[in-house]
Amino acid sequence: MRCLLLLLAAFHSDAFTLNRCVPRASTTSLYAADGPPQYDKFQATLSEAEKVGEGSFMLHIDTEDVVEYEPGHVLALEMEAPNADGDDVDSKTSEDAKQNGGWMRGPYTVSRSTDKSIDILVKVVGEKSKLFSIATPGTPLRFGGKFKVPIVEGIDTDTTKRVVLISTGVGVGPCVGAIEKAIEQESFPPIDLIASYRTEDEIVYKDHLDKLQKEHTDKFSWKAIITSEQGRMSSTADNLRVLTDTNFKSGLEDTHYHLIGNGQMVSEFKAGLQAAGVKDDKVTVEMYFNHKAEIDADAVSRIAAAAALEVAAVPQ
Repeated sequence: MRCLLLLLAAFHSDAFTLNRCVPRASTTSLYAADGPPQYDKFQATLSEAEKVGEGSFMLHIDTEDVVEYEPGHVLALEMEAPNADGDDVDSKTSEDAKQNGGWMRGPYTVSRSTDKSIDILVKVVGEKSKLFSIATPGTPLRFGGKFKVPIVEGIDTDTTKRVVLISTGVGVGPCVGAIEKAIEQESFPPIDLIASYRTEDEIVYKDHLDKLQKEHTDKFSWKAIITSEQGRMSSTADNLRVLTDTNFKSGLEDTHYHLIGNGQMVSEFKAGLQAAGVKDDKVTVEMYFNHKAEIDADAVSRIAAAAALEVAAVPQ
């Protein structure tokens, strides 16, 4: 955990929990006294920054070396700042780039990967993410480290009958990659994805998810929550019915929840599921931002009440 906090402090970003290892390749190392943990830097090239929703871009990255990443892994991604000494980047990004040889950097979650490519979904929320989103094909990149347990790996399929993925914003990216992986495994339990967005225009990969749902009705289902129209998922009991509105049969003890995205959502759902009696090993989490937000006790109570009804209504 200390390594994680140091990494995040250097990147001026928010919390991830992690496990550490590196890809296979010859590399140059990053050394930082009293800074982030050392990690090897690998060379890569941006293939495309594809717009996949309003303000959301999938970075398709080609790697020079063979890599081994899974959806949900976290890595450090670097790109040269356009002018680390000028006004093209904000002060924090500029200062970090100066300390890193002119390369801005941050922790990002892998959405998909092959042995020579990585996909990372980013939301434009500041200058650094904007620069990634407008980068042109062929832009040199660097990456390194391998943190966090992948989503699929964190689920005990022997004791799980249903998986519920709850995401906000670009947290859906790793979920999509995990769903694609899980569908390939015959023994993997069925998945419900509940993806929350502020507006309908922000929905990511709607056509792709609809296609997966149509082709794998016994393995996958998904729904979108639009908070500008419905309010937050936890804001009403009616909204929370989405937790049990499923065709996949399961109970409280054999449903696994993966929570990813806004820290307030993650914290409230984690507390609510715990209050409902969901075991700790049936809840995995990843926070992107807002991890110090105050928990709404009423929202936690509503989540607990909804989860306690976790006996899926499947026609007998």
